[in-house]
Amino acid sequence: MLESTGADSINMASSKGILEDGLSNSEQFLDIDSLTKLAALAASVTSDCRCLLHDLSSWSTWPISYREQDFLQIGTLARLSSEEAILEEYHPAGTNYWSSTAPVAPRFYPYNQCTLWQCRCCSRIYLRHNDDGAYHVALRIRRLHAQFIVDAPHFNDGRESR
Repeated sequence: MLESTGADSINMASSKGILEDGLSNSEQFLDIDSLTKLAALAASVTSDCRCLLHDLSSWSTWPISYREQDFLQIGTLARLSSEEAILEEYHPAGTNYWSSTAPVAPRFYPYNQCTLWQCRCCSRIYLRHNDDGAYHVALRIRRLHAQFIVDAPHFNDGRESR
């Protein structure tokens, strides 16, 4: 088992495969409180790990040297389908999509379409989403840092106006 670095608590919560409501981890919607708690637990992990080989403090293309089987999908921030969710981003301090200090605002793109993945080795948490471009689909990944999580309101609760 892992050293007592905070990872044990996270592993115990997510390794069951099925959460309390009967949904598999990959289907489990994580609200802002759950997201914040997971991020705080992951921040306590101090062990070195392969998942730290690349700087993933901002959105990056999935590194070719990473294996998906080294990660476990533990939930989603997507409350709405991609057709209903907004594509508007939240950057009140002038950050942008690629900024390492960009806020993680779950009602806004791309976080409203993210899944959360846990490194099976160290239990750090990562955000993932598919960046659907005009001519390509790129899998993006960003390490979750608690200090950037914000519960930013949206006038339509993150739903596209029709």
